[in-house]
Amino acid sequence: MALADQFDGFLVDLDGVVWVGREPLPGGAEALRTLIDGGKEIVFITNNPARPPATYVERLREMGVPVPDGRVVTAGVVTAELAAGEVGQGGSAFVIGAAGFKRTVAEAGLELREGEAGRGAAAVLVSGHRDFDYEELLTATLALQVGAALFATSRDPTLPMPGGAWPGTGSVLAAVETASGVTAEIGGKPERHLFERACALIPDASRVAMVGDRIASDIEGGRRAGLETVLVLSGASTQAEAEAADSPPGHVIDDLSGLLS
Repeated sequence: MALADQFDGFLVDLDGVVWVGREPLPGGAEALRTLIDGGKEIVFITNNPARPPATYVERLREMGVPVPDGRVVTAGVVTAELAAGEVGQGGSAFVIGAAGFKRTVAEAGLELREGEAGRGAAAVLVSGHRDFDYEELLTATLALQVGAALFATSRDPTLPMPGGAWPGTGSVLAAVETASGVTAEIGGKPERHLFERACALIPDASRVAMVGDRIASDIEGGRRAGLETVLVLSGASTQAEAEAADSPPGHVIDDLSGLLS
C-alpha cells in the first residue's frame, strides 16, 4: 500500500518540497497531480510571504498541478490578519519585508508607515527580505520601545535555495527581538494559525498529514495540530536530524514521489 493511501488529505509545504527557489523539484508535479487526480484533498501552506497566494496558485498550475483557487495559504496573509485584529482596521504598521508582503499587510486594512514615520507605528511586522538594513532595524526598535506590537511570519532561520540556504525571516527577526527586547507573535508554522486556516479548507478530510521539509516548523507544527507528519528530505532537514529529533516525523521520504510508494 502506498503511503498516500493512509490519508485522504494533505497539507503540503512549498519551499524545499515542491520547489527550491524557482526550480521545481524532480517528480513533485507528477506526484501532486496523481494525488489530486486520485481524489486526495490538498492545501499548500508556506511560511514564505513574498508573494500573494494567487501567485503561488498560478506557479503550481504552470508546473502542471491542477490546484483550485484558494488552496494556498501563506504566513503573510495570516500574520497580517493577526496584526489587524490586534491594532484594528486602519491601524498603522511598519513592515520589514518584500513588496509583496507589504501589499498583503495593506490589503488586511493596515496603514503602512515608511521611514522615520514608522517609529510611531502601532504594529511592526517582520519577514525576511534581501534589502534588510540597519535603518529598518532602528525604526522597528524605536517603535517597539514605545509600545508597538510585534508580529512575524516565522522563525525559520533559512530558506532553501539553489546553491545553498539563504538567511530567512528568523535571522531578521532575531535582530529585531534582540534590539527591542520584545518577543514576536508568529503567524506561520509551527504556530496553530496557519494550520487552522488550512484544515478549515478541507473539512471532509478526516485523515490529514502535514508534508514538509523542516522539522522545527513543518513537523513540529503538524504534530501540535494533531496531524500525521511526513518529512521530505529535499529541503532543510536531514535524515540524521529526523532520527535525533525529540518528536520525530511519522514518515520520512526522499521527495514527494515517495508518497506514491
